[in-house]
Amino acid sequence: MDYKNDPKTQKTVLLVTCASLLQLAEAFFPQPVPGIKLGLANMITIVALVDLGFGPAIEIAILRTVISSLLLGTFLSTTFILSFTSAITSSLIMGFFYTIMKHMKKPLLSLVGISLLGAVAHNLTQLAVVYFILIRSAGVLMLLPWLGISGVIMGWITGIIASRVCAKLESGDSLSDNEYIKIFAMPVVKSGGPDKRGYISGDSFIHRADAVLKIIIVFVTAIMLLFFGSFGLFAGIFVLVTAAALAAGISTAKLFSGIKKIWVFLAFSFLVPLIISQGSHVLFAAGPFKITSEALSAGGFFVVRLALLMLVSDLMIKTTEPEKLITAIESILKPLSFAGISGKRTSHIIVSSWTTIPEFWDRVTAAVKNFKEKEKTGVKGIIVMLTLVIVALYRQTEI
Repeated sequence: MDYKNDPKTQKTVLLVTCASLLQLAEAFFPQPVPGIKLGLANMITIVALVDLGFGPAIEIAILRTVISSLLLGTFLSTTFILSFTSAITSSLIMGFFYTIMKHMKKPLLSLVGISLLGAVAHNLTQLAVVYFILIRSAGVLMLLPWLGISGVIMGWITGIIASRVCAKLESGDSLSDNEYIKIFAMPVVKSGGPDKRGYISGDSFIHRADAVLKIIIVFVTAIMLLFFGSFGLFAGIFVLVTAAALAAGISTAKLFSGIKKIWVFLAFSFLVPLIISQGSHVLFAAGPFKITSEALSAGGFFVVRLALLMLVSDLMIKTTEPEKLITAIESILKPLSFAGISGKRTSHIIVSSWTTIPEFWDRVTAAVKNFKEKEKTGVKGIIVMLTLVIVALYRQTEI
């Protein structure tokens, strides 16, 4: 099938691009507490639910996490695991309730309510993954109030924006929207966009290794780290990763550069055991606060495991051309054709979205600059701006 000329596939491409763009933009916002994010990409999921239906919305949510992780250099890392699982869960929750509400004469939930449920599900999923897989400590539950409150706030904001976007798309008669569509048709100065793939060219045997094999090795290593972790295993994996990096001509500094992407999460994973004071061998005490050797050991264990997950996935990103990774994903998906999943179509969407993002990034930057020159900022202004920009982005799928 010629997916380049298939209208539905091309619309999915642009929607995945929009969602990926919003997720990439969110990565530039500070994250003072792990798990608390704006959830901008969920707006596209909601709009896709209304316009295209349940299946396409789920597909868009999954693919935008893959593309964003490839561009940010976090594919198959800790942050990818969190983003991927929470995107699926929140999309399923929103899709489930939207489908029910759509068939009711008097819906009990609006798009804002559905967005709230999705945001809360997103945050609870991240908490569950952190608690049961990454940092197996009861101290993680301290994040529950923060994640609950942030889920309500962010879900409310994204729900308002998504409902306004749907209303504007349905009416299609706003002059201000037309002004923003003109911006997307204007020539722009290319900045290269948010291209942070991190690939380092080379001709080592590590670079030449099959991309499918690399993905399998990273996946198996992640399973070992998450479920069979020990300091002996950690030491062995560290030696192998370091040796592979040196063989590929990648310096230690470049190998460890990816750690800064998750430094907040690493700090949190180390502090959690200290705060809840696990163990009985007290090394330091000050009033009710105490540090035990067991707590230090647990914190170090969590930090090393998460850091190794980042190093393994980052090494794959640094030694594998992005196009080869995409082709490898297509090959891995081939056995799933019986379930209606087309590896070729998925690969086409990823490649097309990937190449479109830099241009869209420049056009969104131009649109935001134009808005800031003409309108007042603030919470209300930001909501209006995001609404208009998303409408303009979305209408590109209809041109």
